[in-house]
Amino acid sequence: MPVQHAAATETIRDLAGSVRRHPALENDFYRHWMSGPLPFRQVEVFAREFYARTIDTTVMIALSVLHTDDLAARAARVKHLYTEYGNGDPDKAHLLLLERMLTGLLGRLRGGGYSVQELRAGGGRPETRAFGDARRALFTDADPRVVQGALLAQDALAHSTTIRMYEGMRNYKHLYDEEDFHASCEYFYVHICEAAKSDREELVAAAAGVCRDEVDLAQVRRGFDGVLDLTAAYWAAVHRAMRTPA
Repeated sequence: MPVQHAAATETIRDLAGSVRRHPALENDFYRHWMSGPLPFRQVEVFAREFYARTIDTTVMIALSVLHTDDLAARAARVKHLYTEYGNGDPDKAHLLLLERMLTGLLGRLRGGGYSVQELRAGGGRPETRAFGDARRALFTDADPRVVQGALLAQDALAHSTTIRMYEGMRNYKHLYDEEDFHASCEYFYVHICEAAKSDREELVAAAAGVCRDEVDLAQVRRGFDGVLDLTAAYWAAVHRAMRTPA
């Protein structure tokens, strides 16, 4: 059944707004992470899994460029990828900022140094690797409508995810000098600023642009719901691992 462009746009806008009520954001991991300072082992479990996931995220952005037909969406993804790699400055690549933040926090909690090699140890739990494989399948789906839905979900989650992560990090501010803490949190500040500059309406318009009927909407929703459900399962697995005795 055909749908009017205005109706499709409103449906996609409502879809993007629904992330606030989804377990991808409202979950036990975030409540635990923001509840107060956690012991070293729990923070280490989180740090290793989040780092493994973040390595995969930059790959997802690159793949989305190849698997999106819409020129405007491709341009937005290329711009996003450029910012992920420090706007041309390798020392400001987001993955390096994350490495410094996580190893610095873990070193302070342990009372000594903590290396990048330790952070990378294991390459992520099986659940984290399964999450990455399933998410990659969505971002490389042969149907561009599914890819648009996956992109919409990732961007819709970005700001709220970063805010929650930063609020948890603030529980460890007492371990740092004032300036050192904020320097360490550059990873979060960069992402908060980037998310704030993101034009949600452009993302909505890109997804609505591939929706001419209910079948199109269903395919966009498949990509969108797929990313959210995978994200919720990922955080549930991280939370279980954090709470499981060593």
